[in-house]
Amino acid sequence: MIIQDSMPAKVLAVGRLVPGIAGESRRSAHLFDVEAGGIRPEKLRARCGAVLQLTDIEWLPLGSGMPCERCLGLTGATDQAQPRRELGA
Repeated sequence: MIIQDSMPAKVLAVGRLVPGIAGESRRSAHLFDVEAGGIRPEKLRARCGAVLQLTDIEWLPLGSGMPCERCLGLTGATDQAQPRRELGA
């Protein structure tokens, strides 16, 4: 597969367990960093650490489904907090 230079290396995807695999309380929407144009693995690891089989994932449009709180909490975790001088920090 040919990948354009402007294409990002990873794509943010949202998915949850398909109906029938688990109860509704366990079907929260997880965030996945998926390799663009890469080999499709059998399992994917969400940002929260949950590992799901690729065949068990229902893909969702961004912003839909009940979000996994741990995935949301880890979003942007790689960004360093910078002191804000205007607040006296």
